[in-house]
Amino acid sequence: MWHTAYARLPAESHPDIAATAHLLARRMPHSANPAALEMLLEHTAAQLPPSGT
Repeated sequence: MWHTAYARLPAESHPDIAATAHLLARRMPHSANPAALEMLLEHTAAQLPPSGT
């Protein structure tokens, strides 16, 4: 997915994707959804107060 959809985006308009496309393609060969969900859940959990308080 990353090779066909995102890796070909021009670096001028998408510099962060261009710089990390090879890493993203390796981590998410089929779909970005599992990794995006994991990042969303981690960020959400970090916003919660510590448990037991």
